[in-house]
Amino acid sequence: MNVLVTGANGFIGKNLIAHLNELSIHTIAYTRENSTQDLPDLIKKSDFIVHLAGENRPIDEKDFDTVNAGLTSLICNEIRLIEKNIPIILASSTQAEHDNSYGKSKLNAEIAIKNLANDTGNSVYTYRLPGVFGKWCKPNYNSVVATFCHNISHGLPIQ
Repeated sequence: MNVLVTGANGFIGKNLIAHLNELSIHTIAYTRENSTQDLPDLIKKSDFIVHLAGENRPIDEKDFDTVNAGLTSLICNEIRLIEKNIPIILASSTQAEHDNSYGKSKLNAEIAIKNLANDTGNSVYTYRLPGVFGKWCKPNYNSVVATFCHNISHGLPIQ
């Protein structure tokens, strides 16, 4: 089995790839260094997609939609073109329930894969992650636990 992992260099992606490698499951990495032009070939080689790539701290809020909803739509459109049922797990966020740019972009990504499932019968799974923490989590980025642990271990104040 070939598993395409988008966001492969991110916190969750690194952990997932490490675990899949322990299980001798072949992974295909898609990272920020890749171009969207790489997607067609990577998707054709895939038997399963774990779509973790996303934007959560852009300089320009338009990037929320470009990356979160846009990349998801590109993946869905490519699956439609090759007419292959490739199950997808989408990592979304509880923010999809909120009226903010990030939440709207995550909700639009969810809608894109639901539409793929409705249109083609492709298997899709959406997980709204409430918060994550673990190995390779960055302090002062998106985890209060990572920030707390980092500050305590470095003698920094806790706020």
